[in-house]
Parts: sequence; structure tokens; C-alpha cells
Amino acid sequence: MTAYRGQFLAITVTLILAACGKDKSVSDRIALSEVAYHLESNPVYETAEMAYGEVKLNQQSDADLLNAYQGLKKGGYVTLELLKQRKRFLSNDSTFVYLINLTDKSIPFVLEKTDKKATVKTFEYALDEDGGVQVEQTGKNRAKATVTLKKTETDFADFAKEEMDNHASFTKKTYTLRFNAETGWEVAK
Repeated sequence: MTAYRGQFLAITVTLILAACGKDKSVSDRIALSEVAYHLESNPVYETAEMAYGEVKLNQQSDADLLNAYQGLKKGGYVTLELLKQRKRFLSNDSTFVYLINLTDKSIPFVLEKTDKKATVKTFEYALDEDGGVQVEQTGKNRAKATVTLKKTETDFADFAKEEMDNHASFTKKTYTLRFNAETGWEVAK
């Protein structure tokens, strides 16, 4: 009798788990959870290019850029070494040549690097779970989920170009969800 009960219990639990994973209607909670899982391995961010190595800067025209590098130096992301300083003839502007090196602290923000330039993360986006999700079922096995992503700046944000659409503290992004009979709902790539 107990063997029969154990088999019955095992079959019942299996059917319940299978039924939960094979539900073809997508809820807000499932969509939000799948988008959050997708964002862990596919983060959303903005980038900019940053020069390093021997970099020539003018005191007046590159003042903002020089301040950005000095901010990175204070944060421990780069080292700055003044190699040359030259006053321009009959000008108020001076020219500086710095040796700029990236430190180990900058590794998480550097995406790509050549001999003289590095592509760095300037802004990172994180899922705003309080912002909710809008789910639209587009077929039996497909749905679209629109979520809000909050923007946070990194220490490299000063290298981002000033753009017209760069003034919002969030973005809306739509992900396509697909139903897989074995694993349930997931973000389509």
C-alpha cells in the first residue's frame, strides 16, 4: 500500500510541476522574471571612446576632458603623468602631453581596447521592477514585454557625448518572449 502511495505522490508532483511549466499564458510576474534573468547575462549599457597612452590636451579647449581624466585619477581608474607642457606663442592656451594608463580598477568598465583608445561603459541600465511591465500576447507561443530600465552613470560618464536623447533617467525597452514546451517562457534572442 505504501509503495502505491509513493508512486501516486510522485506522479502527482510530476504532473503539477509539468502543468506549471507548460502554461502558455504569460503573466506580468513571469515576464518580469524572464526579462530580469535575461538582463543578468545580457546587460544594457551606453559606451564612449576614451583616449589613453600619450594624450595631447589643450588647457582651455580641452578643459572638460582634462577634468574628466583628473576625476578618473582621483577614483583610481587611471594614472596621469605630465610628460610635456608648452605655452603657445602669443596665446593664453597651453598644451600638455600626458601619459595616461588604465588601472586594474577600470577593468569592469573597459569593453574593448586598442593601442590608443578604449571603449568604456558610461551608463548602465537596471530593471525597474517598480515601474511594472506591459505584456502583450502576440500569439499562442509569443508575447512582447515592455519594461522600464533605470539609467545609472558610471565614473566614465563624462566621456559620453551630449546627445538630445541622453537627458532621460530611464528608457523603455521591449523584449520578445517565446514559449518553449520544455522550459516555459523565455526571452527570444
